[in-house]
Amino acid sequence: MATPPTASPLPELVQSYDWAIEFRAFTAFHWLVTGTCFAIMIASCVIGKLLLAKSEEHEYQFRRLFAWSIILTQGFIFIRRMVYFDLQDSLPLHMCRLGVFIAAWHLFTLDRRARALTLFWGLGLSSQIFFTPYLDVGYGYLSFWIYWLNHVQIVGVAVYDIVVLGYRPNWRDLRFATVLGVVYALVTIGLNVLLGTNYSYLGEGQHDGASIVDNLGPFPQRTIWMILGAFLIFCLIYGISRLMMLFRTRVLKKPPPRFVGPQERPEATLCQ
Repeated sequence: MATPPTASPLPELVQSYDWAIEFRAFTAFHWLVTGTCFAIMIASCVIGKLLLAKSEEHEYQFRRLFAWSIILTQGFIFIRRMVYFDLQDSLPLHMCRLGVFIAAWHLFTLDRRARALTLFWGLGLSSQIFFTPYLDVGYGYLSFWIYWLNHVQIVGVAVYDIVVLGYRPNWRDLRFATVLGVVYALVTIGLNVLLGTNYSYLGEGQHDGASIVDNLGPFPQRTIWMILGAFLIFCLIYGISRLMMLFRTRVLKKPPPRFVGPQERPEATLCQ
């Protein structure tokens, strides 16, 4: 007589597939990876805060190391994509792939334009992949590590800028990120039509995996909703930043956070 199988105490989603081979959204593995990414960002901010308390030079050396790690890793990834070239995926046209190099420029220079793009493009748009990832391969594949590293770098720099360096967007930053975002979208749409690709989901071509933008309809209608949606997210970030600053300075009666960066005074950066 056959022995009935013993029920496993583990949830079905945990035991039903091999994490090294496959990645599935909204499972224990997904939340483990996301939690690890957030822990890395938090640790970077803690280190940056401690070094900044000593001196801006100490923090700058850490920030420069951070920037070089982005340049070196993304340089390797870019070369790999060129070696294994795939027209549908290898060109540096995805916003997140441009964003990591902007983030490195930001860390080296604290240029106001780079800071605005890293905040609005990075934190505002690229961060959604932590909650709705389109990845489908597990940790046994190099593409798994590239995917998460890319987004940890760009979102991590945006968070670092807020928490450690005291950056808060002003109206000019919002305007710059919005205008350049529209230019980027129009150029990418044109290239997608020309090449038959779907970079940043702004084209009709195919793209591996599913994304939240798949719910916005077919091309080209979805591009309109994507541009409008991005603008609303930018405005939301700006509005929340303003409200939190007003609450900090007028309700809690605390001074603005310490601002690190060239040219702009903290009060001009935060309140104009």
